[in-house]
Amino acid sequence: MAVSDVASSLILLDTNRKVSHNALRVLHYRALVLLICAIVLGLGSSRTVRAQPSIIVAQEFDSLQQGTVGILRISGEEIVGGNASIFDRAYPFFPTTEGFASLVAVPMDQKVREYPIVTTIYLKDGSSVQWDGNLNVSPGGFIAEPDFTIPPDKAKLLNPDIEVAEETRLQAIYSVLTPERYWEGPFVQPVDGKLTSPFGSVRTFTNDGEVRRHSGYDLKTTSGLSIVASASGRVVYAQPLDIHGNNIVVDHGWGVFSEYAHLSAIYVVPGQFMLQGEIIGASGNTGRSTGSHLHWEIAVNGIRVDPAQFLRLRLPL
Repeated sequence: MAVSDVASSLILLDTNRKVSHNALRVLHYRALVLLICAIVLGLGSSRTVRAQPSIIVAQEFDSLQQGTVGILRISGEEIVGGNASIFDRAYPFFPTTEGFASLVAVPMDQKVREYPIVTTIYLKDGSSVQWDGNLNVSPGGFIAEPDFTIPPDKAKLLNPDIEVAEETRLQAIYSVLTPERYWEGPFVQPVDGKLTSPFGSVRTFTNDGEVRRHSGYDLKTTSGLSIVASASGRVVYAQPLDIHGNNIVVDHGWGVFSEYAHLSAIYVVPGQFMLQGEIIGASGNTGRSTGSHLHWEIAVNGIRVDPAQFLRLRLPL
């Protein structure tokens, strides 16, 4: 009885060795190759099983800190898309010059432990294959800041109802998924300024004794300094909010957003496309702020992440 073809091979790349990528950066991978051979037998006959091209899965992290982002890549001639499921969330894959990539964002309050990664890869013939991996979430190293006191004329902005309403509004913006990628390289810091409050820090407000987490990155500035777009994208929000003050949100595609808060002036309108480095507003002290500064946020797939870590990320193109 003859078998005319050996069926399919699924190559999974997830390595711990160092490899050069475009001579720009050393990445860490952990290599695992899985060869699946299927032989179909029939009584007194043979059947041809079409060979499936190789599929490469590259997990560019073994662990991620709370509030950070990692890259998951898939490649292969027959791939048309994919989706990763982590933390009971869906992380879609987007086309790149080297295949497809997914930006895996870890919430700042995600529990520290190991989590399964279930990646479904869609093929041209309508079928799909699944790859299972793991992600270790490690502590974010967040600090506790000195106590905050909001000026009496702004103390009303500590009202939980105001906080919930504003967060709901922002999450509605961050939940939109634009399939196009607008950025062309690494993001940049929107203004020169000294870091006064890092991402994820724990803040206790003396006004009400409540503890809150910092969702962005505060850069100290004088009022009126030019604020530029961290990367190219489309303005999706440009008006005042109670807590964030004069506020701008830019959609960079693939579920990535940047936000610029407490501005003294807004120079853009929703729908306007901005190139990286173009001026979008001016720094200020509007909203729930105790002094002139820029509150800068990055959100990925609806999750706020550390802007400083995101700047260092080798983003897919």
